[in-house]
Amino acid sequence: MAEHVVRRGAPNGLGGGETRRRRGGSRVDVLGVVAFGVVAAAFLIPAAGALRVSSQETTCLDNLARIGFANSVYASEDPSDPALPVHPLQYQQCGPDFEGICNTPSYIGAYDWGGKSGVGLPGWVEFPGVLGSRYGTAAGFGPATRPLNRILYKAKLADAWGPQFDRIQAYYDTLLDLPSYQCPADTGYTGIHHPDFRDSLLSSYDYYGTSYTANVFMISGAGALGEASSNSPYLHRLSEIRAPHRTLAFYENNGRFAWSAAPMIKDCQWIGEGISGTVHGWHGKDWTFNASFMDGHVDRIYMRGFVNEPVFEDDRQEYYQCTIVRGDGWQKDTHPLDPVPTGVIFGGDVRPSWEGGIE
Repeated sequence: MAEHVVRRGAPNGLGGGETRRRRGGSRVDVLGVVAFGVVAAAFLIPAAGALRVSSQETTCLDNLARIGFANSVYASEDPSDPALPVHPLQYQQCGPDFEGICNTPSYIGAYDWGGKSGVGLPGWVEFPGVLGSRYGTAAGFGPATRPLNRILYKAKLADAWGPQFDRIQAYYDTLLDLPSYQCPADTGYTGIHHPDFRDSLLSSYDYYGTSYTANVFMISGAGALGEASSNSPYLHRLSEIRAPHRTLAFYENNGRFAWSAAPMIKDCQWIGEGISGTVHGWHGKDWTFNASFMDGHVDRIYMRGFVNEPVFEDDRQEYYQCTIVRGDGWQKDTHPLDPVPTGVIFGGDVRPSWEGGIE
């Protein structure tokens, strides 16, 4: 009887033990899988974040490449061969139907070459809210007027200027989806820029209508009254640019005033002897921005402060050392070309592209 029990029980016992071992092993396996998942997540989450940043930067560079291509098409179609687009209202205060009611003169713009209507600086013209924006349709800088839009987004343009101003269209101009002008990492103000832009908490795409700025860096004689001149590509001919592979055409807007952080130069009184601070790039590195060049290629540039080089041989050099900026593989000026008169008359040390100052 006992033997019978043993013979019958042994296999059952072995089976039961095996079952218990399997169950115990399953718990161990589950814990192992969980532990592996935790370890894998520790590696994969940062990798996924890095992949996202890389994807955003690739998209941003692709945008700049398309903008650069459109700029070359624009230059080839214009008999004057402009190195950068020139807005029809560059020398006027605002749109033709609202002449005389602008609160501030219109500067030669860094943003009116392409993009949607921006909602920044409301109150520029006498309309409420976004309709009165400095960068909007009512002020004459809507998407239908921005030159490169006719090349990249002709089908999406709607000219709001007619016998009567169309407020509904002007509002929809601020909502346009023009992805070639929107950097996916555009988070707005990142360190040094226009104070109103900083205070708005908006992206550059929504504030100005574009995530990118044109290299319209303007210059003039220190303290002089009279006509401003440009030593940037603006108003130069594209075919005359001597170093198109180095000369900036467009770049991320958060780097527009990066040259201003220059405490190492103490005689630039008009910028308060240099602005202290750091400009954070949209793609994870300080002072580093995506850019397109006059020859159409795109790259990342490192922009930090002034470069004091002997560009001019007369008494202008002392002042111009504060406005000429170059770096490793890039330059904002068009040296050795002479500055081009802009036709803009102003006084003092305010440059037409300054647009109110920086902080």
